[in-house]
Amino acid sequence: MTDEKIQPDPVKSHDAGREAQPTKNNNGSGDVLVRSLAVSSKWLFALTVIGSAIIAVVLFVYGFLLSLLAAYHGITSFSVDMSVVKQQLATAIQIIDLFLVATVFYLIALGFYELFIAKAPLPGWVEIRNLDDLKTKLLGLTVIALAVIFLGFALTLKEGTGIFEFGAAVALMIGAISAYLWVKH
Repeated sequence: MTDEKIQPDPVKSHDAGREAQPTKNNNGSGDVLVRSLAVSSKWLFALTVIGSAIIAVVLFVYGFLLSLLAAYHGITSFSVDMSVVKQQLATAIQIIDLFLVATVFYLIALGFYELFIAKAPLPGWVEIRNLDDLKTKLLGLTVIALAVIFLGFALTLKEGTGIFEFGAAVALMIGAISAYLWVKH
């Protein structure tokens, strides 16, 4: 046995200014490297939060502008032709999907903030305790996006187009994601 004293592991803290207690002797250069990485990781995750938030904001603005454009197009080119109505409905569904994607990126930005920087102002219905919670939200978004893509494809289907093959591929992907989530939880 060595004479080296091992101190208890540090407790995770959401306090930004609180330093972690060392777990081993502080004399090694490896320890200095680990400490400097730990201190700089807050800045790295700040970049992650900012990047995710920028993506969310851009998607929200883009969705809003598309909403205005779709409303303008719908009003100026009013038609009772069902193919035109289906096309406008498909566009509206894709815009809503864009807002859902933007919301998930917003929640992921807040989740990274919550996990790695400090307590985040999350809505009461959002609970992010670890990275698996973030991955689950992203996979849930993927399932929704695939379903929306399939719905848009089905609405704008032209004669002679094989919907079965496309639907089977979407169903396989949704099934694989669902199986992953079921096994994971």
